[in-house]
Amino acid sequence: MTFATEIVQTTSRLRDLREPWRALWNRSNADMFQTWEWIAAWAECAVDDGDSRLLIAVAWDGDRMAAVFPCPVQRRLGLRWLQWAAQHFSDYCDVLVDPALNDLPVLHALWDAIQAESGFDLIQFKQVRPDARAHRLFGPLADQRNGLRPDTQRIRCMGITRAWPNGEAYFRSLNKKGRNNHTRGKRILSEFGGEVRFRILEQDADLAPVLDRVLGLKTAWLRRHHPDSPLLRREGYVQHRLLEAAWTTGSMALFLLERGDRLAAASVNFLRGDCMQAYLTAYDPEFDRASPGTILIVDYTRWAFDRDIRLVDFLRGDEPFKERLANSQVLLDGYAGSRTLLGRAAMALRDLRGQTRGDAPAPQPTEETEAAQPGTAADRAVSSA
Repeated sequence: MTFATEIVQTTSRLRDLREPWRALWNRSNADMFQTWEWIAAWAECAVDDGDSRLLIAVAWDGDRMAAVFPCPVQRRLGLRWLQWAAQHFSDYCDVLVDPALNDLPVLHALWDAIQAESGFDLIQFKQVRPDARAHRLFGPLADQRNGLRPDTQRIRCMGITRAWPNGEAYFRSLNKKGRNNHTRGKRILSEFGGEVRFRILEQDADLAPVLDRVLGLKTAWLRRHHPDSPLLRREGYVQHRLLEAAWTTGSMALFLLERGDRLAAASVNFLRGDCMQAYLTAYDPEFDRASPGTILIVDYTRWAFDRDIRLVDFLRGDEPFKERLANSQVLLDGYAGSRTLLGRAAMALRDLRGQTRGDAPAPQPTEETEAAQPGTAADRAVSSA
């Protein structure tokens, strides 16, 4: 089968692709990070900044969109980098391919179209899951040393894989101290005055005021603990735009833990198939003693397992709470390469610096996920909160 390919370089053309892209995403088992809404919201911000130009490759089978390879070329440190669109904000990056197709021909058609455009020095594709379609392209290219190689830095994502029939069974699997701490935390919250309530924001609710409160808590926390965070500058605006766009897909869930009319903690999660991804968490430090973040995680995990969700995915990051709560993990791959003499020089310099630091080789996974005994990791998390 042959495909017509197109390189999308303007946001106006990207807007034209909304409906066929949405239809392709709905046919696929892809994440929020591959939706038209997510990519388009990021593209509008990135192009406005002037440091990025779109290089989104689209394959057509007649008038039906067959695949999308969402990329920009971003200028950084005097170099031009080919990356995933919204890579910095996306935990899982991939191509979007119609599941009815043999993916190799269409992947090669898209990659050839991107290569023909040139205009980049370095290639950097991060956050590639073991089950990503992109591996079907990148793996053989890296084996052939065809301008790509596996990145040495692998990223761990942890989560709670369901090993219980429902949410109550999950909660009862926690040890007595863990369950008591959960109850105690809610009692401490109630002592501040007002009803303690766990809820999910209804899809027809007004998102703006609630999202502003959630991101306001996150911003205040960053100012205290990470005053140099880019999320306190332009990236915070971009993240806000992305979450507004994600809400319109109907696949974003906003979980709230409230004490009276005060927001104690919140979590922005994405729902797709039998998986729920916890993307962003915020809490009010006034309620620290109650551990509202841990209360909320346990409550939304119970909610998820009552709805036949298989995995509560904490996404990227090695934060201590993930270590305590998780019973499974997955390692994400990356691929790097060079296209020009300048790019090859930059890669050689990076390699030299890595050798000087004594960087260890990437760990080799034995399984896609490594599961612990049911309940044990969650017990440690709640009992130590």
